Amino acid sequence: MVSKRRLGASLLLLGLAFVGAFHAVAAIAFDTGLASVGAGLAGISVLSLMVVNLPALGEGSGDEGADTDADANAADD
Repeated sequence: MVSKRRLGASLLLLGLAFVGAFHAVAAIAFDTGLASVGAGLAGISVLSLMVVNLPALGEGSGDEGADTDADANAADD
């Protein structure tokens, strides 16, 4: 299950990614020359979002680890 802290960080980074993408599109549309700032912000936000959620990929349902630990403890006794 996802913790509240990881969910909050994910939502914050997702919001920053959308702000960066919007900034990049607006900078191109209005020819301000700051499209790289928006693209950089969006890229860093997406990369950070992947890093924050990377540990969640290996957690699984949690049932598998409990069974193997119980079996290993029973074999030791």
